[in-house]
Amino acid sequence: MNGSQVIARILKIEGVKQVFCFPMTPILEALAEEGIRPIVARQERVAENMADGFSRTSLGERIGVVSVQALAGAENAFAGIAHANTDSSPVLFLPGHPGRQFKGVPPNFDAVPNFTGTTKWADTIPSADAVPGRMRRAFTALRSGRPAPVLLEVPGDVAAEEFSGELDYRPVPRLRTAPDPDAAREAVKLLLAAERPMVWAGQGVLYSQAWEELREAAELLGAPVMTTLMGKSAFDERHPLSLGMGSYCRTAMAEDYLDHCDALFAVGTSLSRYIFTPAIPSGKRAIVHATADSRDLNKDYMPDVALLGDAKLTLRQMIEEIRSQTGGAAKPGRSQAEEHVQGVRSQWQKRWAAKLISDEAPINPYRVIGDFMKTVDPSDAIVTHDSGNPRDQLAPLYESVTPRGYIGWGHSTQLGFSLGAAMGAKLAAPEKLVVNFMGDAAFGMVGMDVETAVREQIPILTMLLNNSAMGNYEKNIPKSVERYGTKYLSGRYSEVARGLGAYSERIEKPEEIIPAIERGIAQTKEGTPALLEFITCEEPDMAIPPSGSH
Repeated sequence: MNGSQVIARILKIEGVKQVFCFPMTPILEALAEEGIRPIVARQERVAENMADGFSRTSLGERIGVVSVQALAGAENAFAGIAHANTDSSPVLFLPGHPGRQFKGVPPNFDAVPNFTGTTKWADTIPSADAVPGRMRRAFTALRSGRPAPVLLEVPGDVAAEEFSGELDYRPVPRLRTAPDPDAAREAVKLLLAAERPMVWAGQGVLYSQAWEELREAAELLGAPVMTTLMGKSAFDERHPLSLGMGSYCRTAMAEDYLDHCDALFAVGTSLSRYIFTPAIPSGKRAIVHATADSRDLNKDYMPDVALLGDAKLTLRQMIEEIRSQTGGAAKPGRSQAEEHVQGVRSQWQKRWAAKLISDEAPINPYRVIGDFMKTVDPSDAIVTHDSGNPRDQLAPLYESVTPRGYIGWGHSTQLGFSLGAAMGAKLAAPEKLVVNFMGDAAFGMVGMDVETAVREQIPILTMLLNNSAMGNYEKNIPKSVERYGTKYLSGRYSEVARGLGAYSERIEKPEEIIPAIERGIAQTKEGTPALLEFITCEEPDMAIPPSGSH
């Protein structure tokens, strides 16, 4: 066996069934020998986005793997790996390199020093004999602690070099840690003493598969639950204790309870001050912060109690401690909390009701969202958004009811991510209807990869909201918009998609929305990717709190 064959054999042992790539990767032939399917995208970033979406949907149990050629391929791949890193997504990245003798020799591009800041670990495989050890370390990093991408650079001569020993490799298990029991005891004591506790849940709950523990802990505490954008779907948004999502755009329930609570239990989240994270209001609020990454603690907020450990083990420990401190009973006050949340939810739903059924033309994007929610069963779907207006309009209003029924993302806001992410999600969960909402600017970034979905037979449904503009940019560049029209776009994208082999329609009337969605879904069930282009107006109304609010 040579180095590339050892890599491919280990990937097969780890359960990898496909590798997302752009051709000329040094391990491509070895993958074919092992029966691992190469899925070729039209650009490196989309290949990485597919691997990313696959890992997110698989909750880190199955790892998305991406491999590209040396030099230009590794250079072009930077954006996709940076995105996976900022969004804490586990992706194994295997770029090529011209050879060991060219390491550090300009103008050859060395991936390791350039990607070190955007990966959990980056290294060059120094020899064929070193492959098993490096791969064990890579999968250990991918499956333990905070998820993030790992890079192993594969020099061409290492790929061709003979492996001298017998391959002894077994799959790397997932490793979890639990918090200090004394800290958990103190945290529960604090939360039980609060009159209005609240839970702030992040995507660590999803990766640890702790949604049942989250629900049980929330019900025992009588604490309403807000999820972050990336944690959306960790808690059933139709549950009486659901506050929905808290982000740049967020529900009125989340906004209200952030003001209303006197104790905050943050679990599976970095609790970062960031544009897509609401700030904790000033004033005395007890904070319990549970995270798997010590770098999150005492970063932007100083918790009263810090818990370092896996979200599932943490929540299970908390549940047992709640029952111990209450004699097995739930904390009083749940019904009052649910009543309070329902009152705010009713007003929130009234606030958006007219837009969700608007008959205006061009179509209001909220009408597309409203009709989509009428047509699709959220328990049978995986839905994701793209950057900008599609995210800000869809994420607060769409109600996710199953874990990873919604892929929220956004610590990195690269336009076009949703297309690759949806394809990766469909490969991870082929039984699901997988839908991505994107705008015309996002399609301009990655639209040619509709052909990838067609060629690789990945039947996703793309909902393209075409308002012929780049929304929100005018706020920062008003003079250039007025003088040169720098926010405006043009194009008939359904025709592009049709030319690439997908089923497509252009929809201009509100009454055409639901029939078009039904036809698009029918096409995906027959194995054909579908793109529905909705001609929409610019809609400035967003679920953004007033200026100066947290």
